[in-house]
Amino acid sequence: MTYQRYREYLMRELLEDHHTPQRPSTGGRPPADNPLRLTTRHFPCNVPQTAAQGSRTQRYCKACLSGTRRRKQRLTKYMCLACDTPLCVSPCFGEYHMLKHY
Repeated sequence: MTYQRYREYLMRELLEDHHTPQRPSTGGRPPADNPLRLTTRHFPCNVPQTAAQGSRTQRYCKACLSGTRRRKQRLTKYMCLACDTPLCVSPCFGEYHMLKHY
């Protein structure tokens, strides 16, 4: 066995014995904005009820929460079912689905 082969063998053995598989990342930033929101058909629906809020279930509007518009953060009982995104019916729903930077 040559010295080169010995070193390759040794490295392979060390890697097999001490290698730990890398786990997928669980934290960090969410994935980039969904471009399908600009191309497919979307319809508003009611936010599903939760046990805590019952029939008064509301979530914060995503467009009102974004920093690009100077709007008051509003609770809404409507959402886009396809995007699973809470949105005010007017004007946020239309802007979110028609403008790239809502």
